Amino acid sequence: MATVVEPRALADLEMDSVLAVEAAWERRAQGVRPWTTTEYLDAVAKVHARYETFRQWQRLHPQGAA
Repeated sequence: MATVVEPRALADLEMDSVLAVEAAWERRAQGVRPWTTTEYLDAVAKVHARYETFRQWQRLHPQGAA
């Protein structure tokens, strides 16, 4: 019997993306050239901007956001 899987909330997906940036930050900290604080903050800002752009698209195209 098939079950319906509810899509994850957009905020959860956004937080997962931010956590992925943090994981990359940790990996880079062990390497030869760690990220600067500015690079880290820029990466997090890009994640938030990407999701905000998608939210705006969803508001304009509610039928296309399946």
